[in-house]
Amino acid sequence: MKKRVSVMLLILALMLSVLSPALAVEDGGNDVMTWGELNQISPDLQLPASGRDNQKITNQEAVAFLLRWAGMEERQLGTYPDDYNALADSMGMTKGIANYDPAGPCTLANWEVLKKAVQPLYDALHAEKMEPLFMNGMAQPIFPYTSGAVEEGYDNAKSDIIRYCVYVETDYDTDGDGKLDLVKALVQLPRAAMEGDYKAATIYEARPYITGCTSGAVPYGEDGYDISKLYSQPAPRKAAGSATTQQAADAAKSSDWYYWNPHEGMYDYEDLNWYDYYLVRGYAVVESGGLGTKGSDGFETCGTDLEIDAFRCIIEWLHGDRVAYTDKTSNITIEADWSNGKVGMTGRSYAGTTQFGLATTGVEGLETIVPVAGIASWYEYTNSQGISTRSNPAYSDWLAWYCAGRYLDEADWNTISEKYGNYLNQIRKDQLATNGDYSNHWATRDYTLDAEDIQCPALIVHGLNDDNVRTKEFDLMYKAYEKAGVPVKILLHQDGHLTPTYPSGKLVFSIGDQYYDEILNRWFSHYLYDVKNGAENMPAVTAQSNYDANQWNTYDSWKTEDAISLTAGKDAAKNTTISSDYAAIGVDRSNWKDTFTAGSTASSSMYTMDVTQDTVIKGSVAVNFKAATANAPASESPRGTEKTVDHDNFVDPNTLDHDNYMAVGNTEIPAALNIPDTELVNRDGLMVSAMLVDIAPEGKTLSAFNTAPTYVKKNTLKEGGAWMGGGLENFDLVEMVPSQVPYKIIARGWMDLCNPTAGYDSASAATKVNLKEGQFYNYTLYLQPNLYEVKAGHELALVIYAYEPGKASYSQNYTITLDNASVNAAIPVDESTPVEPELPFTDVAAGSWYYDAVKYVYENKVMNGVEGNQFAPDETLSRAMLVTILYRLDGEPSLDGENLGYPFEDVEEGSWYSDPVYWARLHGIVNGVEGNKFAPNDGLTREQMAAILYRYAQYKKLDVSASADLGTFADGSKTSSWAVDAMKWAVGEKLINGLEGNTLAPQNTSTRAQVATVMMRFMEGIA
Repeated sequence: MKKRVSVMLLILALMLSVLSPALAVEDGGNDVMTWGELNQISPDLQLPASGRDNQKITNQEAVAFLLRWAGMEERQLGTYPDDYNALADSMGMTKGIANYDPAGPCTLANWEVLKKAVQPLYDALHAEKMEPLFMNGMAQPIFPYTSGAVEEGYDNAKSDIIRYCVYVETDYDTDGDGKLDLVKALVQLPRAAMEGDYKAATIYEARPYITGCTSGAVPYGEDGYDISKLYSQPAPRKAAGSATTQQAADAAKSSDWYYWNPHEGMYDYEDLNWYDYYLVRGYAVVESGGLGTKGSDGFETCGTDLEIDAFRCIIEWLHGDRVAYTDKTSNITIEADWSNGKVGMTGRSYAGTTQFGLATTGVEGLETIVPVAGIASWYEYTNSQGISTRSNPAYSDWLAWYCAGRYLDEADWNTISEKYGNYLNQIRKDQLATNGDYSNHWATRDYTLDAEDIQCPALIVHGLNDDNVRTKEFDLMYKAYEKAGVPVKILLHQDGHLTPTYPSGKLVFSIGDQYYDEILNRWFSHYLYDVKNGAENMPAVTAQSNYDANQWNTYDSWKTEDAISLTAGKDAAKNTTISSDYAAIGVDRSNWKDTFTAGSTASSSMYTMDVTQDTVIKGSVAVNFKAATANAPASESPRGTEKTVDHDNFVDPNTLDHDNYMAVGNTEIPAALNIPDTELVNRDGLMVSAMLVDIAPEGKTLSAFNTAPTYVKKNTLKEGGAWMGGGLENFDLVEMVPSQVPYKIIARGWMDLCNPTAGYDSASAATKVNLKEGQFYNYTLYLQPNLYEVKAGHELALVIYAYEPGKASYSQNYTITLDNASVNAAIPVDESTPVEPELPFTDVAAGSWYYDAVKYVYENKVMNGVEGNQFAPDETLSRAMLVTILYRLDGEPSLDGENLGYPFEDVEEGSWYSDPVYWARLHGIVNGVEGNKFAPNDGLTREQMAAILYRYAQYKKLDVSASADLGTFADGSKTSSWAVDAMKWAVGEKLINGLEGNTLAPQNTSTRAQVATVMMRFMEGIA
């Protein structure tokens, strides 16, 4: 007869647990909990599921009960059962339950594990002060949430999240009104932080788009502007009083952060809800548009040092080093009295750009950055090695105007419109004057110049198919961090200009077995709250395979020492001449890729090599060649005078995405930029381009992730399948879909033939020459970096061509004569074979004493993780688990035809370990414990492990003659009599070694890491 714990014992246990009311019950093995027992514990608890008193409960029903019992509100838990299970998984509640099945029966043993795991949640929700809860290495979503996206009726007194705005005083007066500029910042934080329960860390996004963007033609002034005036520094304001956070919250109105923008047809702040994931986990969130945006003073200057400096001032306010005011006129100061002084930044595109710029200031309080598709040098965004890579060499002026949100407030705009128009005209002329060359205009927007000041670690995220913010930008960031000697990691995916969690599209794609948010959660928990979770030990480079969306490879460095060369070959002609006259061969923007990758043409030269083994390209390809340029007859469309908008990305006005809204604006440029029949010596901006192409064998295709037009095609795996927590709306879980294509362009690059000395660094493109007919110059054209695997049997092709349609056009053609013997593409390759991460477990750090053992047993399929991506190396291994390991090692022999009369009363038919236990008992590998029980969930002792392995070796007829003297151990005599022979053998075979103090500790339980180590020794040396 099976023993069941009485309901009275459960109730009594609760009544006696006054200080810490844990749900203690007597260990009842495999008995299953019932609804009657739950109802006795808490009869009035509202649950998403119920049953009759005698009905057995499932694991997920137990989880739901325990989460509600711990104090989580229904609105925080979301949809049952998926969101409840996701929270349990996030907290690690089920880590101690082998082969956990949410819909499986909740045994009393499972109940013990679950209720022990939920205790920290109960303690956090019933503590005198509400503080962030960190479990499983991550902040958990325990803070309630109220939206701030309301036009009227918002009241912080009724909101779980407190919202208000501050105005931080900067160091400069860029708009020339005689006062230091104030920049507006929106603060969002859990109520508990405002009320003083804890000091909150801050997630900070600095992004000019957020307060609202403009529309229409750029309002250029008629005059120029003295740029030095932007750096004026009048005296600081004098404080007239101070206010508390509570007072600012009481006075706050949602119209400060939620209003309709008719220019965009949407509500701003557009990122208002993008970081709710962190709010419900106890972080504060601060967002600012910066100088010249709605609510702030100053000029929007598009990426200058002044823009970065203003954003820096907000970090200083959060760190306690700078003054802020409650509004722009009263001079009432306010402190960030809720802040712990630690700031982390993330965000995509412009927001990824500003945080890298801020990292190069070395500002105190900025603890880490996670830039996504960010710009390191604005020069590289629209230029490359001396050439503008868009139809209009002037860009900064348009983007500054587009982000100049002060325009949304007519009265405010009128105070700066004339001066600002002249400023825009000035920077437009500055860009046109250099026509793609590096200049002081770009130097003030080149953050790599201050790399030595970087102090905070970074996780750099970028899409390898991003043609908006190109991949050179992340490489420049990495090089800057390398120069500074500060820790940096890289995460590369196969999509375009996208974040793996994309709030605008409410979609998520996984990074292996993890969500991107989980990676960032661990990262920020470590750097902002000092949680010891190993986040800093993630691989140096994690990259998605270019063939399989579900495969993520890791590398120990981004640097590559090895390279292969692709040359013209000894049989090539001495010279090849290519022409920019694309009309003559019918090439335009729609077909240039197909044409130029099919073979050499009158406008392109192809050089190929066979790939004999799988090869990983990692980094930037350097294309070296000698070339002479000559004039050719004029064509009809002068470069830069096209009236059409030159987009690199299509923009759907119904799903406006500022970070992809790249190249709109006034595209008219004076025709004098490139006058027909100009002598070669007077010409500038003559593009030469190159690309490296992976070509499939003839008649076959290859898998490739191609953007169409901006992002890679995706399948929705599950609507609402990506859990956000805290009752927030879930995002869709998606997966990228590769295309089957005959070729894939791995990388492209562009260069001005008039800048032969231009190298990889932006600043090297400042010098140009006057080309001479017939004179050869040496060039090194750098392709955009990539991490790409080419399969054996494919062909690599280097294609050199004149200009890229869409990036340039010419009224007067030109020819390029290539010295074929000089053509040499140095292709950086990684000599190590790319592999999926050796282990999927986030709690098994490379270099740990058990890493190799865990890897061995995992790869040999005898041990798995406890759940998700956890191995739980320090948790005790159960008796049932060791038997299961050996059953797997024996090939899981069929038990068909056996009389499955289970010999132990505590081993239920159908349990995950029933067949392994039956098999082990059948072959004399295990005996029961006292009575007629096996005690499957008891921790495995060291002597039990020795005995079970010893009997397994005998069953397999292995040599068990080895023997050691247990008397050499201080406690060897304490080995149980039934285990002595087995322990002598295990020690003799060096399966089990002594512990600290020359002890054997035979009755100590064994951890999963220890058992993995013993199994590796056994399988390698004996089995």
